[in-house]
This record gives sequence, C-alpha cells and structure tokens, in this order.
Amino acid sequence: MMKRMDIIETIGKDYLTSNIENEEFSYQKALKEIGKDITEYQKEYYKRKYKDIDIRFENGGLSILVETKASYTDNDFEQLEAYVNYEKELTNNKVVAILANTKNDNFLIWTDNSGVIDVDNANSNERVIQNLEYYFDLFFGTKNNRLKLVQNTYALNELLHKYGVNEKIRSQFVGTCLLSLKYNLTFEGLETKQIISGIEIILTNLLEKDLNKATKLTILKSNVLDSQDIRELPKEEFAVILREIKSKILPYINDKNTAGQDLLNLFFTTFNKYVGKADKNQAFTPDHIVHFMCKIAGVNRNSVVLDPCCGSGAFLVRAMTEALDDCDTEEEKENVKRKQIYGIEFEDTAFGLSTTNMLIHGDGNSNIVKGSCFEEENYVDKGVNVVLMNPPYNAQRKHCKKEYVAKWSAKTKTDPSKGFHFVYEIAEKVKTGKLVVLLPMQCAIGSPKEKEIRHYKKEMLKKHTLEAVFSLPPDVFHPGANASACCMVFNLGVRHSKSNIKETFFGYYKDDGFVKKKNLGRVEKTDQSGKGIWKEIENEWLELFWNRTDKIGKSVVKQVNETDEWLAEAYMETDYSDTHSLDFQKSVNDYRAYSLRHQDSSLTANSIDIDTSNWEYFKLAGKDGLFDLESCKCKNATELLEEGTDIEYIGAKKLDGGFMQWCKEAPDLTTKGNCIVFICDGQGSVGYTNYIDHDFIGSTTLSVGRNKKLNKYNAMFIVTVLDKERYRYSFGRKYKTNLTKIMIKLPAQSVSKGKIEPDWEFMEKYIKTLPHGNNL
Repeated sequence: MMKRMDIIETIGKDYLTSNIENEEFSYQKALKEIGKDITEYQKEYYKRKYKDIDIRFENGGLSILVETKASYTDNDFEQLEAYVNYEKELTNNKVVAILANTKNDNFLIWTDNSGVIDVDNANSNERVIQNLEYYFDLFFGTKNNRLKLVQNTYALNELLHKYGVNEKIRSQFVGTCLLSLKYNLTFEGLETKQIISGIEIILTNLLEKDLNKATKLTILKSNVLDSQDIRELPKEEFAVILREIKSKILPYINDKNTAGQDLLNLFFTTFNKYVGKADKNQAFTPDHIVHFMCKIAGVNRNSVVLDPCCGSGAFLVRAMTEALDDCDTEEEKENVKRKQIYGIEFEDTAFGLSTTNMLIHGDGNSNIVKGSCFEEENYVDKGVNVVLMNPPYNAQRKHCKKEYVAKWSAKTKTDPSKGFHFVYEIAEKVKTGKLVVLLPMQCAIGSPKEKEIRHYKKEMLKKHTLEAVFSLPPDVFHPGANASACCMVFNLGVRHSKSNIKETFFGYYKDDGFVKKKNLGRVEKTDQSGKGIWKEIENEWLELFWNRTDKIGKSVVKQVNETDEWLAEAYMETDYSDTHSLDFQKSVNDYRAYSLRHQDSSLTANSIDIDTSNWEYFKLAGKDGLFDLESCKCKNATELLEEGTDIEYIGAKKLDGGFMQWCKEAPDLTTKGNCIVFICDGQGSVGYTNYIDHDFIGSTTLSVGRNKKLNKYNAMFIVTVLDKERYRYSFGRKYKTNLTKIMIKLPAQSVSKGKIEPDWEFMEKYIKTLPHGNNL
C-alpha cells in the first residue's frame, strides 16, 4: 500500500508546501494572507467547512493537491473539489487533484483543470501516481496548436529551398538539427565547420550504446553533414535555420507526454510530405491514420512491434507512444524502448531519417536495421506480435524478394503485386499476431488480369484470417503519392476458413474530417468551438469495427474469399434516407446548363418531400436488367476526330454533361442519343452518370444504357439516384466491370401477376414538379 510518505517521495518532497503542523496546508490561513476570506468560497451545499488539505505541492504555475482517505465517499469528492476551488482563488495555477486510498494502492486523479471532481471526470488513463515533472509536462510541455505547427513546417521548408538545401537531404538535415538542438547544440557566433562538428559530437554520444552506431553515423555524416549544400552553407544562414527550428519547432517536442509526441509525429509526417511531393511514389502515412492503425492493432505495453519497411519511422514512433502510455513503471517504459520496437529499412536516406526520428523521441537503443526485410540476417526474431507497415506500391526489382523477381517477365519494371508480396513474406516470418497494412485499392479488388495480386490474396487466406478492410480517403497521402489506399487487418496464423471470424468487417472510411488547403496539405476541420473533429470520427470508426456493426453508408460485414473484392464499396447498402428534392433539382439544373449553356438558372427547388421507404431494388444492366449496354467507340479523339460544328464529343467528366468539343461527323464513331451515359474511368468522375438526348461521339471510357421507357424526365431521376452510388468507384475500382452487378433502388409499382417494375410515370411526374423540370 502507498503511505503518505511514499506519496510525498514519489511526487517530490522538494515541492511540498505546508503552513500548519503535520505538513498539512491551511487554505483559510493562506487566503487570509492575501486579503481573502475563505467563507466567500465555501458553497452553501458543502457538508462541512473544509479548510485544510492533507498534502499540497506547488511549482512554476502547477499545484498538486492530494487528499488521503481510508475509503472513498461522496463527501470526499466534495471536499477535494472545495480545495481545488480554493487553490484557484489562491494561485490561479493549473491543478492536478488526487484522491488516494491509504489502505491499498487505489487512487483517482483529475488532470483536466476543470475543477469538477467526480468519478466520471477522473482520468482513467492515469494508473499510477507520477512525479511533479510528469504532471508539469502535461500542462506546459508543448504548445498544442496543430495548425500553427503545420504552418511553421511549411515555412521551414520554404526557407531551406531559399537557402539552396537540396530536397533529397532536407528531411534528414532538419531531423539532425532538431535532435542536436534538443540536446543543447551551441551555434550562435560559430562558423559552419564548428556547428557541424558540434552536431557530430552529439550524434556520437547519443548512439554510444547502439549496435549499429558505425553504420548510422556514416550515413548521417555522408548523406547530410558532408554534403556540399551543408558544408558551403554560410554561417549566417545556418544560424537562421537553427533559430527557426529552435523557436518554431522545438517547443513542440516533448518525449515525456503524448501531446508532445503527437505534435512531433505531425511535424515529421508533414515535412516529409512537402519534401517528397515531387516523387508521387512516396506515400507518407499521415499521423492520424497511423494512430488509428495502432488502435486497430491493439498496441500496448506487451506488444512487440515490427515495421519491415519503416521509412521515416512514423509507425515505430506512434507504436512506441501507445505502448509507453500503457506502462505503469519506468522499468516497463525502458523495456518498451529497448526491446519492443523494431524497424527495417532498405534506403539510406529513409534509414537515417527513421533513426533520427526515433532518437528525437527518446527511444533508447533505436532498434532499426538497414537492409532488406527479405534477408534473414536483417529479420528481428524477438517475439514480434504486431506488424504495422506501408510497403512500396511500385517497388523496383532491387527492393523485392529475389525469388519473386526471378519470375517476372523481362518487361516488368516494378512490383506487379503492388506491395502485396511484402505482406505475404513478412507474414511468413512473423507467423502469429496482428498485421495491419496499407495497400492500394487494386490489392483489395484483385481483378482477373492482376494475377500476382490474386495469387497473394489466395495465399494469405490459406494461412491467415482477413479480419477487416477499411477504404480510406482518396487523397490520404496528399501532397505525396496519388495512390488510393485501403487498410487491411490480418490475424496471422489462423486460416481464414477455420477462423471463428466467419465474416470480414468492411468500413467505408472515406471521410476522416481532413480537407486540402493550399500550402498546408490536408488539415483537420474544426467544429464551432474550434475543436478538431477527427477524434470523434476515429471513435466512430473504432466502435463500428470493434462491435462489427452493419451501418448503412458506413460499414458492412460480409463473408468473402480470395476471388471476391475486399472493400466496402462492393457490398455496403447505399443510404437513400437523405435523398432530397434538391438532389433531383441539381440534375435538372445540370442538364439545363448543358443543353442551354448560354443561360444560367438561379432558381432552386422547393422542399418537396420524397419517401424512399417503399422503393425496391432493381438490377441495373445486363440480363433482366433495366438497361441494355453498349460501349462508346472513340478511343483516341486527337487522332480520330477533326474540328467542326457537326456533332459533340463527350468524354469522361460529369461537368457540363461530359462535353469536350465540337467536331466533324464520324458515323462509325457515333452513338445514338436518349441514353444514360456511364463514366467508367478517370479518378475525377468515374462512377458518375449523365443523360444525353441526342447523337454524339463518346470516348471508350464511357458506356451507355438504353431502355424504351427512358425519356429526359425519368432520366433525371435515375441519374440522381445513380450518382448516389458513385462512392463505390474510384480510379482503382472501375465502373464498367461492375455495371451488370449493380442494384439500384427506385420507386416501384406492381404490374401483372405480382411482378414489380420501376414506376417510370412517377419518376417523370416528380421531375416535372421541380422548377424548370417541366421545360427540359
């Protein structure tokens, strides 16, 4: 059990303050000394006139108040809350409040400075009493302003560009400077050679106990410190760079609390994206997605984590932070740092960057190996039970397993499995535990033409369980790679067919609450109070997954095999409940704008209710479908079409009905009108539809659907409904290959012998009730 003296020694005897006997503290006396009367702050509902707290600590704007009890009652919460209110009147300090049980090691702690002391408001993450420095860091360790840090990061990158520091070494240079400044690098008034020498000394000391010290120092020195850009950097410019990092980045570094770790992760990820934006193959995972993946993997103090393609070290840093947050003792924390976080990296630059990143975060021994994750000597056999990874999607021959490359054709330049063979080979080595990986959408789809992807999907299910797949935002790697990615979760070692998880969870997690902003990348949106919305979104994502919930428009649970598509878009039910007259009005306005381009309509629809509860599902196309399909014929407009004014060329875009240009007649390429146009390719518009009433020349990226009952009125209705299904498609998941599989929901009516058909008349009449709807 923790006695009174144990508590004082733990928090710090040097910070203990008392003004009466028994080392207690009288608020009545203290308030009186500054001219205040305690009775003015004693609430009428108090059971007693509380005056003296058991233990009080104070230092630098922080007060820690501890009330010791043999057991807790409601009165004890009231008593501690009174002391917190007195303290705020006395000092206006930030307050940590602790209710400690002297008969056992139980306690409750409040760290939110709200002054509300009850069971619900206690911090459940605090499992042991810490020293004052720890609590001080909670309040004062970082300037918790994410947007400001992103802005500073962008400005720093621009400064380095201005001073001629090559983009290839910028990340490593900044990381090295950041690390050196954290350990009190002296630079003011020194020559460039002296500054570089000081950095080398700090790096040498930090890596003293590292088994890979020589390799790491050589890479850091040759890649960065000995580069011409740095050696010839004028001392004045070097000093400006260091001042910027010291004043605008360094304050966000704090390896003793999670807030500091979070912001530093954000800095590294953001800076690497700016630097890597010229290379569209670099997929730097944003920190909030890394955090989500760690939660999915259940990273804790007992996890042994491996990232076999660790890049800048984002997964390793976040996993370490999560594990440390779950530790109760310093011994547990040291064990996590020294024995439970491992990385492998092939490229020199990324290896140096991840090493620096881990050192900045105070990782202890920096267990990162330089080499191939396919080579046995580089593999970490330390009881790994969690794998977090984002393998290269277009890996060159030298990055891939030799035996796999030997099977490629001579023309194959990059990995045809899009990174899936990395996943399989690592799973073969780790064998059990959880593997959470980011892969391009092609890997989830695995079309028949992509034989390697199909092969690895099959092999993974033979030995492991596909627990979940999450479809992520299409621009998740912005401003780095352009890849559309998904996150797959495998339970290693249990065959999919024999797992107790018979159905895989699929999440349509396309909206993470981040938006693209010029010069800032993707930035978190805020609510009316200014609070970021990601945390609430993440909680919903996690709850849906943990509870394996089917939610329309968000998630679905489905049994799949290796030949099926592994993504929510293929199986999830569309949410029609929010269908509104304005949706149909938009289709009408878009069509009018297309057919009468010189006019502009500012009218909007009245709020005409529409009930979708009685709609029925109909097959879109193919046998027994609503539409007969045919393909458009113009494969290369530049070569096949001549300028003219005879006929329109329609391309793969939603805007303006797909109109691209006027051209001369070309009967062999012409498509008849009065049809629905399905846009089958193109990241910007794939999955959208248009209606064309006249003959046109269409790109081969388009297919058209025909039905004898189709007219321009009911077509507006159907186009609107079809566009609600657009979320299922992207550059990776084509519209054309799925047209005959699609089911759409439409107003229905019974016809002869109980047969159900679309209510074409209702759809036409509804459109005609809308402004301009009767005048198409």
